Amino acid sequence: MEISVRAAALRSAIEQATGEPAVAHPIDTGLRISAPVPADCGPERWADILSAVAVADRWGATGAAGLTQIWVEIQEDS
Repeated sequence: MEISVRAAALRSAIEQATGEPAVAHPIDTGLRISAPVPADCGPERWADILSAVAVADRWGATGAAGLTQIWVEIQEDS
């Protein structure tokens, strides 16, 4: 899947902040990028993660079974 420069930069920033691979998925309104957050993630790494995701149009985190996943959505022009 081809993604925009903005999406590629965001995915790279998320991967660098989390230290984990990020995955991009097309959605109706654009693109969603998600990545797991390491279980041993401390305050400094969370600060890096929040800095990375803050540039997205929408972002959040989910947690289940002791695993935390962050996600961002960006609106991509067709």
